[in-house]
Amino acid sequence: MNQVTYDFYLSDLEKQIIMNGIKNGLNHFYKEREGKSSILTEKNFISRQRSSYVFDSIYDLPNQHPELNLTAEIRNAGLSYEYVILFFESRNLMVTFSQVKHLEDLPEYSEYRSEFTEGNRAYNPQLSFFRDEENTLKLYKHLVVTYNGSHGPDPVFICMGATTPSQKEWIFHERLVERTEVG
Repeated sequence: MNQVTYDFYLSDLEKQIIMNGIKNGLNHFYKEREGKSSILTEKNFISRQRSSYVFDSIYDLPNQHPELNLTAEIRNAGLSYEYVILFFESRNLMVTFSQVKHLEDLPEYSEYRSEFTEGNRAYNPQLSFFRDEENTLKLYKHLVVTYNGSHGPDPVFICMGATTPSQKEWIFHERLVERTEVG
């Protein structure tokens, strides 16, 4: 394990719990949709609904696993979009979640992630020469978990990684789950 991966390390149990949270949210979303007729313009909001079910499931993880010393917060991005952050306080690490289309895709640029990824500056090997210890200790390291749940309750993939503060490249990217077939 290289140093960057170690700095953002989650145990297998922590990864499994996060993956289960995503899968439970997707499962609940697709069960709610069973038997309901589709509307022609549903693509305008279906991905937001799907992510809301995942966020709700992730938000419940600290209550389900108090042994992990997790906290979850609901935050607002703009006026109408809410998202959930998981905090691993003992390691100064935060995790956000984003739906993407393809395995290697970076999440779409966002202002709130831009603020969060500032904590990753110290862990970017290209920028580590300029590391300012005093300032980086106050910032959380930021992981983003990406997934594609657009093909049913079993996600096409789940990945975890850390991006540069510009959000234009991965510092590291790890595949947690990938299906071999898409239904």
